[in-house]
Amino acid sequence: MAFRASPEFNYLVQLVGRPLGDVPTTLLPRNAFNAEDDVKLITNGAAITRKLIDAGLRQKAERSVLSQVAKLTASDELSASVEREINNNLKIYPDIASQIPADTEHIQIYASKCWFIVLAIIDRATSPADINRVILDSITQPMSTIRHSQVAGALFHNIGAVFTSTLFRYLDAVEASCRHHQDNSAQVQHHVKHAAMVLEKALLADPSVAEQMAIEVSSFCLTYPWVKKAADLYRLLSNMLEKVPPGEHRPNDANSDSI
Repeated sequence: MAFRASPEFNYLVQLVGRPLGDVPTTLLPRNAFNAEDDVKLITNGAAITRKLIDAGLRQKAERSVLSQVAKLTASDELSASVEREINNNLKIYPDIASQIPADTEHIQIYASKCWFIVLAIIDRATSPADINRVILDSITQPMSTIRHSQVAGALFHNIGAVFTSTLFRYLDAVEASCRHHQDNSAQVQHHVKHAAMVLEKALLADPSVAEQMAIEVSSFCLTYPWVKKAADLYRLLSNMLEKVPPGEHRPNDANSDSI
């Protein structure tokens, strides 16, 4: 029986861009297609096409991100449009972050020039130790208000994986930043407010932090009692110290030595 193509099959051939006469006869059925067969063929073909297109777009995005990271590492400054492109690509293809160098030196460069990369690496981290290491590598002494906002955000959104030792280092950096900006009350208030928010969430996530950091947090709060968040944190700490049984420790802090 001669092959008789249905309208749906003819449409598929036109969509692919090859005349029906160019289709190898070995690929043609011995009888006419029906609408159900054509729909399956079109559906399968569309799925394969989408996979090929997605793979191509991902490869293009990966080349773009890694190329820009290399330029960044070579001390080049990135434009705002390039930063947006990197951010968009990492949001669409977060697995690309696993291909980006993430040693201490590189993290410090990303933190100073393109924070989106640091966040993408944290999001792809496979262990609490990796998360803590990246955050610690991002902290400077003193911190600018912008850097502090970035670090505080990373701590805040990953507080369940943050070690107490990391919080100690963070608080040290905050206090150093406050001393550095002591002639600017607005910047000091910014640092204290963000630190209080991070420490408050840490206390609520794990009450044993109250006992482990009681002296340091109390001292910090009493140094800046005029900042409302610090005063609120001190009250929270005082209330929790009355309830935390002695000797408790953060469960994930047992791995803190591996940072």
